Amino acid sequence: MRRLICKRICDYKSFDDEESVDGNRPSSAASAFKVPAPKTSGNPVNSARKPGSAGGPKVGGASKEGGAGAVDEDDFIKAFTDVPSVQIYSSRELEETLNKIREILSDDKHDWDQRANALKKIRSLLVAGAAQYDCFFQHLRLLDGALKLSAKDLRSQVVREACITVAHLSTVLGNKFDHGAEAIVPTLFNLVPNSAKVMATSGCAAIRFIIRHTHVPRLIPLITSNCTSKSVPVRRRSFEFLDLLLQEWQTHSLERHAAVLVETIKKGIHDADAEARVEARKTYMGLRNHFPGEAETLYNSLEPSYQKSLQTYLKSSGSVASLPQSDRSSSSSQESLNRPFSSKWSTANPSTVAGRVSAGSSKASSLPGSLQRSRSDIDVNAAAGAKAHHAAGQSVRNGRLGAGALNPGSYASLECEAFWRSGRMAKLYSV
Repeated sequence: MRRLICKRICDYKSFDDEESVDGNRPSSAASAFKVPAPKTSGNPVNSARKPGSAGGPKVGGASKEGGAGAVDEDDFIKAFTDVPSVQIYSSRELEETLNKIREILSDDKHDWDQRANALKKIRSLLVAGAAQYDCFFQHLRLLDGALKLSAKDLRSQVVREACITVAHLSTVLGNKFDHGAEAIVPTLFNLVPNSAKVMATSGCAAIRFIIRHTHVPRLIPLITSNCTSKSVPVRRRSFEFLDLLLQEWQTHSLERHAAVLVETIKKGIHDADAEARVEARKTYMGLRNHFPGEAETLYNSLEPSYQKSLQTYLKSSGSVASLPQSDRSSSSSQESLNRPFSSKWSTANPSTVAGRVSAGSSKASSLPGSLQRSRSDIDVNAAAGAKAHHAAGQSVRNGRLGAGALNPGSYASLECEAFWRSGRMAKLYSV
Protein backbone atom coordinates (compact mmCIF):
# COMPACT_ATOMS: atom_id res chain seq x y z
CA MET A 1 0.00 0.00 0.00
CA ARG A 2 2.81 2.40 0.89
CA ARG A 3 4.56 1.54 -2.39
CA LEU A 4 1.41 2.35 -4.38
CA ILE A 5 1.05 5.75 -2.69
CA CYS A 6 4.68 6.65 -3.42
CA LYS A 7 4.18 5.67 -7.06
CA ARG A 8 1.14 7.93 -7.36
CA ILE A 9 3.03 10.87 -5.84
CA CYS A 10 5.85 10.37 -8.34
CA ASP A 11 3.33 10.31 -11.18
CA TYR A 12 1.82 13.64 -10.00
CA LYS A 13 5.26 15.21 -9.71
CA SER A 14 6.31 14.14 -13.19
CA PHE A 15 2.98 15.48 -14.62
CA ASP A 16 3.53 18.90 -13.06
CA ASP A 17 7.13 19.05 -14.16
CA GLU A 18 6.11 18.24 -17.72
CA GLU A 19 3.43 20.94 -17.69
CA SER A 20 5.77 23.53 -16.19
CA VAL A 21 7.64 23.70 -19.50
CA ASP A 22 4.98 26.20 -20.58
CA GLY A 23 5.86 29.59 -19.11
CA ASN A 24 2.20 30.26 -18.34
CA ARG A 25 1.88 27.12 -16.17
CA PRO A 26 2.61 27.21 -12.44
CA SER A 27 5.55 25.26 -11.08
CA SER A 28 5.19 21.87 -9.44
CA ALA A 29 5.58 23.36 -5.97
CA ALA A 30 2.81 25.88 -6.57
CA SER A 31 0.40 23.29 -7.95
CA ALA A 32 1.01 20.61 -5.34
CA PHE A 33 -2.38 21.28 -3.72
CA LYS A 34 -4.34 21.25 -7.02
CA VAL A 35 -5.86 18.27 -8.70
CA PRO A 36 -4.31 18.08 -12.17
CA ALA A 37 -6.58 18.01 -15.17
CA PRO A 38 -6.23 15.16 -17.63
CA LYS A 39 -3.85 15.99 -20.41
CA THR A 40 -5.61 15.98 -23.78
CA SER A 41 -4.86 17.53 -27.14
CA GLY A 42 -7.89 19.83 -27.01
CA ASN A 43 -7.64 20.92 -23.39
CA PRO A 44 -9.59 24.22 -23.06
CA VAL A 45 -7.51 25.21 -20.04
CA ASN A 46 -4.32 25.22 -22.08
CA SER A 47 -5.88 27.24 -24.90
CA ALA A 48 -7.31 29.81 -22.51
CA ARG A 49 -3.95 30.53 -21.00
CA LYS A 50 -2.19 31.23 -24.29
CA PRO A 51 -1.86 34.91 -25.09
CA GLY A 52 -3.98 36.21 -27.95
CA SER A 53 -6.33 33.23 -27.95
CA ALA A 54 -9.16 34.68 -25.89
CA GLY A 55 -12.58 33.70 -27.12
CA GLY A 56 -15.21 35.99 -28.53
CA PRO A 57 -15.21 38.19 -31.63
CA LYS A 58 -12.87 41.13 -31.84
CA VAL A 59 -14.55 44.51 -31.83
CA GLY A 60 -13.32 47.41 -33.92
CA GLY A 61 -9.98 47.97 -35.56
CA ALA A 62 -6.64 48.31 -33.87
CA SER A 63 -5.52 51.47 -35.66
CA LYS A 64 -8.54 53.72 -35.98
CA GLU A 65 -8.53 57.48 -35.59
CA GLY A 66 -10.22 57.29 -32.20
CA GLY A 67 -7.69 54.77 -30.87
CA ALA A 68 -7.75 51.05 -30.28
CA GLY A 69 -11.23 49.58 -30.63
CA ALA A 70 -12.72 52.58 -32.39
CA VAL A 71 -15.06 52.16 -35.34
CA ASP A 72 -16.02 54.53 -38.14
CA GLU A 73 -18.67 54.87 -40.82
CA ASP A 74 -16.83 52.61 -43.24
CA ASP A 75 -17.00 49.79 -40.70
CA PHE A 76 -20.73 50.41 -40.39
CA ILE A 77 -21.29 50.24 -44.14
CA LYS A 78 -19.43 46.94 -44.36
CA ALA A 79 -21.42 45.52 -41.45
CA PHE A 80 -24.76 46.48 -43.04
CA THR A 81 -24.64 43.54 -45.42
CA ASP A 82 -22.20 41.28 -43.56
CA VAL A 83 -25.08 39.26 -42.08
CA PRO A 84 -26.58 35.81 -42.67
CA SER A 85 -28.90 35.72 -45.66
CA VAL A 86 -32.60 35.02 -45.06
CA GLN A 87 -35.70 34.80 -47.20
CA ILE A 88 -39.14 36.18 -46.45
CA TYR A 89 -42.00 34.08 -47.80
CA SER A 90 -45.02 35.81 -46.24
CA SER A 91 -46.08 38.64 -43.96
CA ARG A 92 -47.03 36.16 -41.26
CA GLU A 93 -43.55 34.68 -41.22
CA LEU A 94 -42.06 38.18 -41.00
CA GLU A 95 -44.31 39.04 -38.04
CA GLU A 96 -43.33 35.87 -36.20
CA THR A 97 -39.65 36.56 -36.76
CA LEU A 98 -39.94 40.15 -35.51
CA ASN A 99 -41.86 39.01 -32.43
CA LYS A 100 -39.07 36.57 -31.56
CA ILE A 101 -36.46 39.29 -32.05
CA ARG A 102 -38.35 41.67 -29.78
CA GLU A 103 -38.69 38.98 -27.13
CA ILE A 104 -34.94 38.35 -27.08
CA LEU A 105 -33.90 42.01 -27.13
CA SER A 106 -36.40 43.08 -24.47
CA ASP A 107 -34.91 40.69 -21.91
CA ASP A 108 -31.33 41.48 -20.91
CA LYS A 109 -31.13 38.11 -19.15
CA HIS A 110 -30.68 36.40 -22.48
CA ASP A 111 -27.14 35.56 -23.46
CA TRP A 112 -25.37 38.53 -25.04
CA ASP A 113 -24.50 36.43 -28.08
CA GLN A 114 -28.18 35.75 -28.73
CA ARG A 115 -28.98 39.46 -28.46
CA ALA A 116 -26.20 40.35 -30.89
CA ASN A 117 -27.48 37.75 -33.37
CA ALA A 118 -31.02 39.11 -33.00
CA LEU A 119 -29.78 42.58 -33.98
CA LYS A 120 -28.03 41.09 -36.99
CA LYS A 121 -31.29 39.33 -37.89
CA ILE A 122 -32.99 42.73 -38.23
CA ARG A 123 -30.37 43.75 -40.79
CA SER A 124 -30.83 40.44 -42.59
CA LEU A 125 -34.54 41.16 -42.91
CA LEU A 126 -33.78 44.64 -44.28
CA VAL A 127 -31.46 43.16 -46.90
CA ALA A 128 -34.18 40.62 -47.80
CA GLY A 129 -36.69 43.44 -48.42
CA ALA A 130 -38.67 43.58 -45.17
CA ALA A 131 -39.33 47.31 -45.70
CA GLN A 132 -41.68 46.40 -48.56
CA TYR A 133 -44.16 44.84 -46.11
CA ASP A 134 -46.58 47.10 -44.27
CA CYS A 135 -46.44 45.03 -41.10
CA PHE A 136 -42.72 45.76 -40.77
CA PHE A 137 -43.31 49.40 -39.79
CA GLN A 138 -45.89 48.41 -37.20
CA HIS A 139 -43.49 46.02 -35.53
CA LEU A 140 -40.63 48.49 -35.90
CA ARG A 141 -42.37 50.88 -33.52
CA LEU A 142 -42.65 48.05 -31.02
CA LEU A 143 -38.89 47.56 -31.28
CA ASP A 144 -38.05 51.10 -30.08
CA GLY A 145 -37.76 50.06 -26.45
CA ALA A 146 -35.74 46.96 -27.31
CA LEU A 147 -33.28 48.96 -29.40
CA LYS A 148 -32.83 51.52 -26.62
CA LEU A 149 -32.18 48.73 -24.12
CA SER A 150 -29.58 47.20 -26.45
CA ALA A 151 -27.82 50.55 -26.84
CA LYS A 152 -27.58 50.76 -23.03
CA ASP A 153 -26.12 47.28 -22.67
CA LEU A 154 -22.89 46.73 -20.78
CA ARG A 155 -21.52 44.50 -23.52
CA SER A 156 -19.67 46.53 -26.12
CA GLN A 157 -20.49 43.96 -28.81
CA VAL A 158 -24.23 44.37 -28.21
CA VAL A 159 -23.95 48.18 -28.21
CA ARG A 160 -21.98 48.09 -31.45
CA GLU A 161 -24.53 45.84 -33.17
CA ALA A 162 -27.39 48.04 -31.91
CA CYS A 163 -25.76 51.20 -33.34
CA ILE A 164 -25.07 49.49 -36.68
CA THR A 165 -28.67 48.29 -36.87
CA VAL A 166 -30.05 51.76 -36.09
CA ALA A 167 -27.79 53.30 -38.73
CA HIS A 168 -28.93 50.71 -41.29
CA LEU A 169 -32.58 51.38 -40.50
CA SER A 170 -32.03 55.12 -41.04
CA THR A 171 -30.17 54.53 -44.31
CA VAL A 172 -32.84 52.24 -45.77
CA LEU A 173 -36.00 53.88 -44.42
CA GLY A 174 -34.99 57.56 -44.50
CA ASN A 175 -37.65 59.84 -43.03
CA LYS A 176 -39.87 56.83 -42.32
CA PHE A 177 -37.55 56.08 -39.43
CA ASP A 178 -38.52 59.37 -37.75
CA HIS A 179 -40.14 57.85 -34.67
CA GLY A 180 -37.33 55.39 -34.06
CA ALA A 181 -34.64 58.04 -34.59
CA GLU A 182 -36.30 60.42 -32.15
CA ALA A 183 -36.46 57.65 -29.55
CA ILE A 184 -32.88 56.40 -29.91
CA VAL A 185 -30.89 59.65 -30.36
CA PRO A 186 -30.85 60.62 -26.63
CA THR A 187 -29.48 57.17 -25.79
CA LEU A 188 -26.81 57.51 -28.49
CA PHE A 189 -25.70 60.84 -27.02
CA ASN A 190 -25.15 59.09 -23.70
CA LEU A 191 -22.55 56.90 -25.42
CA VAL A 192 -20.41 59.84 -26.57
CA PRO A 193 -18.50 60.40 -23.29
CA ASN A 194 -18.08 56.65 -22.70
CA SER A 195 -14.50 55.65 -21.91
CA ALA A 196 -14.82 52.53 -24.10
CA LYS A 197 -13.83 53.66 -27.58
CA VAL A 198 -15.99 51.12 -29.34
CA MET A 199 -19.10 52.40 -27.56
CA ALA A 200 -18.32 56.12 -27.96
CA THR A 201 -17.40 55.91 -31.65
CA SER A 202 -20.35 53.62 -32.42
CA GLY A 203 -22.76 56.14 -30.94
CA CYS A 204 -21.19 59.02 -32.90
CA ALA A 205 -21.28 57.09 -36.17
CA ALA A 206 -24.94 56.16 -35.67
CA ILE A 207 -25.88 59.81 -35.02
CA ARG A 208 -24.11 60.87 -38.23
CA PHE A 209 -26.06 58.31 -40.27
CA ILE A 210 -29.33 59.50 -38.75
CA ILE A 211 -28.52 63.16 -39.51
CA ARG A 212 -27.67 62.33 -43.12
CA HIS A 213 -30.67 60.16 -43.93
CA THR A 214 -33.50 61.06 -41.52
CA HIS A 215 -34.32 64.76 -41.84
CA VAL A 216 -36.90 65.26 -39.10
CA PRO A 217 -37.16 68.74 -37.48
CA ARG A 218 -37.88 67.13 -34.11
CA LEU A 219 -34.24 66.02 -33.98
CA ILE A 220 -32.94 69.61 -33.88
CA PRO A 221 -33.84 70.30 -30.21
CA LEU A 222 -32.25 66.97 -29.25
CA ILE A 223 -28.95 68.10 -30.78
CA THR A 224 -29.00 71.73 -29.65
CA SER A 225 -29.81 70.76 -26.06
CA ASN A 226 -26.59 68.73 -25.91
CA CYS A 227 -24.58 71.75 -27.13
CA THR A 228 -24.89 73.11 -23.58
CA SER A 229 -24.06 69.84 -21.84
CA LYS A 230 -21.74 69.80 -18.85
CA SER A 231 -19.60 67.21 -20.60
CA VAL A 232 -16.93 68.79 -22.82
CA PRO A 233 -16.76 65.83 -25.29
CA VAL A 234 -20.54 65.97 -25.69
CA ARG A 235 -20.46 69.71 -26.48
CA ARG A 236 -17.69 69.24 -29.04
CA ARG A 237 -19.50 66.40 -30.79
CA SER A 238 -22.83 68.23 -30.64
CA PHE A 239 -21.49 71.22 -32.57
CA GLU A 240 -19.90 68.82 -35.05
CA PHE A 241 -23.30 67.14 -35.54
CA LEU A 242 -24.95 70.57 -35.86
CA ASP A 243 -22.49 71.55 -38.58
CA LEU A 244 -23.26 68.32 -40.46
CA LEU A 245 -26.99 68.98 -40.08
CA LEU A 246 -26.67 72.49 -41.57
CA GLN A 247 -24.75 71.04 -44.51
CA GLU A 248 -27.12 68.14 -45.26
CA TRP A 249 -30.61 69.48 -44.57
CA GLN A 250 -32.80 71.76 -46.63
CA THR A 251 -33.78 75.21 -45.40
CA HIS A 252 -37.48 74.41 -45.08
CA SER A 253 -36.64 71.73 -42.49
CA LEU A 254 -34.78 74.30 -40.36
CA GLU A 255 -37.07 77.33 -40.51
CA ARG A 256 -39.09 76.36 -37.45
CA HIS A 257 -35.97 76.23 -35.27
CA ALA A 258 -33.99 79.14 -36.75
CA ALA A 259 -34.00 81.12 -33.49
CA VAL A 260 -32.82 78.08 -31.52
CA LEU A 261 -29.97 77.53 -33.97
CA VAL A 262 -28.83 81.16 -33.74
CA GLU A 263 -28.86 81.13 -29.94
CA THR A 264 -27.04 77.79 -29.79
CA ILE A 265 -24.28 78.93 -32.16
CA LYS A 266 -23.85 82.15 -30.19
CA LYS A 267 -23.38 80.17 -26.98
CA GLY A 268 -20.92 77.92 -28.76
CA ILE A 269 -18.79 80.86 -29.90
CA HIS A 270 -18.60 81.91 -26.22
CA ASP A 271 -17.92 78.34 -25.00
CA ALA A 272 -15.23 77.84 -22.36
CA ASP A 273 -13.61 75.02 -24.36
CA ALA A 274 -11.38 76.05 -27.28
CA GLU A 275 -12.26 73.06 -29.50
CA ALA A 276 -15.96 73.60 -28.91
CA ARG A 277 -15.55 77.23 -30.03
CA VAL A 278 -13.82 76.08 -33.22
CA GLU A 279 -16.67 73.69 -34.01
CA ALA A 280 -19.20 76.45 -33.29
CA ARG A 281 -17.45 78.80 -35.73
CA LYS A 282 -17.80 76.13 -38.41
CA THR A 283 -21.55 76.10 -37.92
CA TYR A 284 -21.72 79.86 -38.60
CA MET A 285 -20.99 79.28 -42.30
CA GLY A 286 -23.82 76.77 -42.56
CA LEU A 287 -26.16 79.13 -40.74
CA ARG A 288 -25.37 81.97 -43.16
CA ASN A 289 -26.10 79.72 -46.16
CA HIS A 290 -29.62 79.10 -44.84
CA PHE A 291 -30.40 82.35 -42.97
CA PRO A 292 -28.14 85.27 -44.07
CA GLY A 293 -30.06 87.92 -42.13
CA GLU A 294 -30.02 86.00 -38.85
CA ALA A 295 -26.32 85.24 -39.31
CA GLU A 296 -25.46 88.91 -39.81
CA THR A 297 -27.50 89.86 -36.75
CA LEU A 298 -25.62 87.24 -34.77
CA TYR A 299 -22.28 88.60 -35.97
CA ASN A 300 -23.16 92.17 -35.03
CA SER A 301 -24.25 91.06 -31.55
CA LEU A 302 -20.82 89.57 -30.77
CA GLU A 303 -18.10 91.41 -28.89
CA PRO A 304 -15.24 92.80 -31.03
CA SER A 305 -12.83 90.10 -29.85
CA TYR A 306 -15.23 87.31 -30.86
CA GLN A 307 -15.94 89.06 -34.16
CA LYS A 308 -12.23 89.17 -34.86
CA SER A 309 -11.83 85.46 -34.05
CA LEU A 310 -14.76 84.55 -36.29
CA GLN A 311 -13.47 86.79 -39.09
CA THR A 312 -9.99 85.26 -38.84
CA TYR A 313 -11.41 81.74 -39.03
CA LEU A 314 -13.62 82.53 -42.02
CA LYS A 315 -10.71 84.13 -43.89
CA SER A 316 -8.43 81.17 -43.16
CA SER A 317 -11.07 78.79 -44.49
CA GLY A 318 -11.57 80.88 -47.64
CA SER A 319 -15.11 81.98 -46.76
CA VAL A 320 -14.85 85.79 -46.88
CA ALA A 321 -18.24 85.82 -48.59
CA SER A 322 -19.76 84.64 -45.30
CA LEU A 323 -18.82 87.91 -43.62
CA PRO A 324 -21.33 90.77 -43.32
CA GLN A 325 -21.22 93.41 -46.09
CA SER A 326 -19.48 96.08 -43.96
CA ASP A 327 -16.65 93.74 -43.00
CA ARG A 328 -16.16 92.60 -46.59
CA SER A 329 -15.81 96.23 -47.80
CA SER A 330 -13.29 97.11 -45.11
CA SER A 331 -11.23 94.02 -45.77
CA SER A 332 -11.25 94.67 -49.54
CA SER A 333 -10.12 98.28 -48.96
CA GLN A 334 -7.25 97.10 -46.83
CA GLU A 335 -6.26 94.55 -49.47
CA SER A 336 -6.27 97.27 -52.16
CA LEU A 337 -3.96 99.42 -50.06
CA ASN A 338 -1.56 96.54 -49.53
CA ARG A 339 -1.63 95.33 -53.14
CA PRO A 340 1.79 95.66 -54.87
CA PHE A 341 2.45 97.23 -58.29
CA SER A 342 1.59 95.08 -61.24
CA SER A 343 4.21 93.88 -63.68
CA LYS A 344 2.90 96.23 -66.40
CA TRP A 345 3.73 99.27 -64.25
CA SER A 346 7.11 97.96 -63.22
CA THR A 347 8.28 97.61 -66.84
CA ALA A 348 6.90 100.93 -68.11
CA ASN A 349 8.89 104.10 -68.86
CA PRO A 350 9.36 106.24 -65.68
CA SER A 351 8.26 109.41 -67.47
CA THR A 352 5.14 107.66 -68.65
CA VAL A 353 4.42 106.44 -65.15
CA ALA A 354 4.80 109.97 -63.76
CA GLY A 355 2.45 111.35 -66.40
CA ARG A 356 -0.14 108.73 -65.64
CA VAL A 357 0.03 109.33 -61.91
CA SER A 358 -0.40 113.08 -62.40
CA ALA A 359 -3.51 112.52 -64.50
CA GLY A 360 -7.03 112.88 -63.15
CA SER A 361 -8.10 110.83 -60.17
CA SER A 362 -10.93 109.24 -62.12
CA LYS A 363 -8.53 107.96 -64.75
CA ALA A 364 -5.95 106.83 -62.23
CA SER A 365 -8.49 104.95 -60.12
CA SER A 366 -9.49 102.84 -63.12
CA LEU A 367 -5.96 101.52 -63.61
CA PRO A 368 -5.39 98.01 -62.20
CA GLY A 369 -2.09 98.73 -60.45
CA SER A 370 -2.82 102.11 -58.90
CA LEU A 371 -2.79 102.48 -55.14
CA GLN A 372 -6.09 104.17 -54.41
CA ARG A 373 -7.66 104.37 -50.99
CA SER A 374 -11.34 103.59 -50.79
CA ARG A 375 -13.22 106.95 -50.80
CA SER A 376 -16.38 105.55 -49.27
CA ASP A 377 -15.53 107.05 -45.85
CA ILE A 378 -14.28 110.57 -47.00
CA ASP A 379 -16.41 113.69 -46.42
CA VAL A 380 -16.46 115.79 -49.62
CA ASN A 381 -17.08 119.10 -47.80
CA ALA A 382 -14.25 118.47 -45.35
CA ALA A 383 -11.93 117.65 -48.24
CA ALA A 384 -12.84 120.90 -50.06
CA GLY A 385 -12.21 122.96 -46.91
CA ALA A 386 -8.84 121.31 -46.35
CA LYS A 387 -7.88 122.01 -49.94
CA ALA A 388 -8.80 125.70 -49.57
CA HIS A 389 -6.77 126.05 -46.37
CA HIS A 390 -3.81 124.41 -48.06
CA ALA A 391 -4.01 126.84 -51.00
CA ALA A 392 -4.15 129.81 -48.60
CA GLY A 393 -1.05 128.62 -46.83
CA GLN A 394 0.81 128.27 -50.11
CA SER A 395 -0.11 131.85 -51.09
CA VAL A 396 1.17 133.23 -47.79
CA ARG A 397 4.50 131.45 -48.17
CA ASN A 398 4.96 132.68 -51.75
CA GLY A 399 4.11 136.35 -50.87
CA ARG A 400 1.12 136.38 -53.19
CA LEU A 401 -1.56 136.75 -50.56
CA GLY A 402 -4.71 138.31 -51.98
CA ALA A 403 -8.41 137.94 -51.82
CA GLY A 404 -8.65 137.75 -55.61
CA ALA A 405 -6.69 134.51 -55.66
CA LEU A 406 -9.50 132.75 -53.78
CA ASN A 407 -13.13 132.21 -54.54
CA PRO A 408 -15.12 135.32 -53.58
CA GLY A 409 -17.47 134.84 -50.65
CA SER A 410 -15.71 131.75 -49.31
CA TYR A 411 -14.63 131.49 -45.71
CA ALA A 412 -11.02 131.15 -46.76
CA SER A 413 -11.13 134.42 -48.86
CA LEU A 414 -12.61 136.40 -45.98
CA GLU A 415 -10.01 135.11 -43.56
CA CYS A 416 -7.18 135.93 -45.97
CA GLU A 417 -8.50 139.47 -46.59
CA ALA A 418 -8.70 140.16 -42.86
CA PHE A 419 -5.22 138.80 -42.44
CA TRP A 420 -3.95 141.04 -45.30
CA ARG A 421 -5.58 144.14 -43.82
CA SER A 422 -4.13 143.44 -40.40
CA GLY A 423 -0.71 143.19 -42.00
CA ARG A 424 -1.11 146.58 -43.73
CA MET A 425 -2.20 148.20 -40.47
CA ALA A 426 0.84 146.78 -38.74
CA LYS A 427 3.12 148.34 -41.38
CA LEU A 428 1.45 151.78 -41.02
CA TYR A 429 1.88 151.71 -37.24
CA SER A 430 5.50 150.69 -37.62
CA VAL A 431 6.14 153.70 -39.89
